[in-house]
Amino acid sequence: MIKIMKYNYMKLLSDKQYLNDIIGEEDGKVYKIKFRLRNGYVVPLIIVFDDFFPAHLPLVSIDTDCFHVPKKPHILRSGLICYLDKEGVIWDTDPSILLDLVFERVEDILLANSEIVEFHREFNYYFSTLNNLKTAFSIYNKTNRVEQINVYTGKNSAPICFLADDEQSIKMLERLYEFKITNLPNKALFIPLDKTYKGNVPQGDQFWSAEEIQNLILEHTTEEKIEQLKIYAKNKNNYYYLLEIPLITGQRVTIGLWYKKIEGRSTKSVPIIEYDPSQVFEILPIFICREDDNSLIKRGGGLTTNSRILLVGCGSIGSDILFLLARSGIKEFTIVDNDKLSMENSYRHFLGMNMAIKAKAKVDLLKKEIETRYPNTNVEALNADILVAISNKQVDLEEFSLIIFAIGDPNVERKLNELVLETNTPAIFTWVEAYGIGGHALLVNITEKGCYECLIKEDLSNYAAFAGKSDIPYTMNINGCSGTFTPYGGVDSMQTALIATRLALSLVRGETTENCLVSWKGQAKQFRENGFSTSSRYEESLDVLENGTTNFIRTDCQVCGKRGLK
Repeated sequence: MIKIMKYNYMKLLSDKQYLNDIIGEEDGKVYKIKFRLRNGYVVPLIIVFDDFFPAHLPLVSIDTDCFHVPKKPHILRSGLICYLDKEGVIWDTDPSILLDLVFERVEDILLANSEIVEFHREFNYYFSTLNNLKTAFSIYNKTNRVEQINVYTGKNSAPICFLADDEQSIKMLERLYEFKITNLPNKALFIPLDKTYKGNVPQGDQFWSAEEIQNLILEHTTEEKIEQLKIYAKNKNNYYYLLEIPLITGQRVTIGLWYKKIEGRSTKSVPIIEYDPSQVFEILPIFICREDDNSLIKRGGGLTTNSRILLVGCGSIGSDILFLLARSGIKEFTIVDNDKLSMENSYRHFLGMNMAIKAKAKVDLLKKEIETRYPNTNVEALNADILVAISNKQVDLEEFSLIIFAIGDPNVERKLNELVLETNTPAIFTWVEAYGIGGHALLVNITEKGCYECLIKEDLSNYAAFAGKSDIPYTMNINGCSGTFTPYGGVDSMQTALIATRLALSLVRGETTENCLVSWKGQAKQFRENGFSTSSRYEESLDVLENGTTNFIRTDCQVCGKRGLK
């Protein structure tokens, strides 16, 4: 139960010299007030508190019973004043000080110039306040041409989703809704306007008329596009449009329109540019939630790339890497592993216990999960040993932008290192150490020197290792040979996946230009309590470990030391 603070709002408001004629209940939360601005004007307002003030800001509105609603940015037709964008703002929890901030911001808005640019800056917000507004989402990646696209509709032909008229978009929609779509009979027209719109922003009960929409298109679009629109003349009861409008702020907003025929003769037309008083349409605005690639990646801080990734090893580290890369905007993957997901590893695997109980191939389970979560991603799953797959030409290392090995088997990785160095494809080897004392990501095949073999010392220990040399294995055993495992947690594998993924993204962006070794370091207490010692490299500073080093490169390496890579 949250303890609710009780404030005497009447006293808080009465203490402000800039507020007068306060009307409200002593223990209430709604008050009518007169707010004196610094220019001497007095504006009647209504302020509404809730139980969670000052964690929640009060609502402030123009008192429309005794004052007109000024046509100013950030003041809605209802009178509500949007005085603060709360994103990233921390305010004082002292209620009196907070009220000063609230009225300072309200005053700034009331005294601000009514420049149209401010309305354009908040176009989407004002548009969202329109009466009879419908909402749909769009997975259509916009172009600069007039195009006929699909619109997926629901009950009473209401639009649900706008999408391109291609197989990939339909597949994405099917993955989102998890059923087969056999037919999309309804079509929409995408119309990108060319000239900057400088007019008023529709809001509340003030939407454009049919004539105004026609003029919007005709006055802001090239003649060539108008002629293209006429090609799509149809005789329908429902017409759908997706408009991209350039604003004076430099932004380009996307809105939807739904023309529902009420009455009129049957004739082919494009009603959005052919206003005919004899044709009566109900025109409904559609607020578009953009879920297309470009919008989602931009908002999520990802990248747009045609990179194709080969991920070998789909265990705890590999599965996290796949998840992280898919979230970063990479869409083309081939994943290779010949193991089933077992319950024993479910706690540290991305897929968890509900998938492990199925005892299916890791690659098949991951393919389904990633393509379901991110429907525009394509994952090719190969349930095979990587060396066999390469030998049988199921996998060609040259076909990929980057290869990531997350198998944790140094003997196989040494062979894979040789094979990679015969190609032009960069690769990352990544692994985690026992008891979570650290993890590593090694990038090779960017520059001529430096490879996985460089890490292997004469005594067959690993240069990168934080674990000191030991005659006792770092593994644990529960049920005999089949129960042997390396002890580490899900957080350890995830941290290793993070450094490997950051290295991969840095490479894809062109920020990393040389082979390097990146490591993270964890606590060694449990490791040492089990009788093990740490290496001298464990004592290196985090700056050196995390920023990447080339100190591992050996000029006498039997692999990269004798081969020119480029």
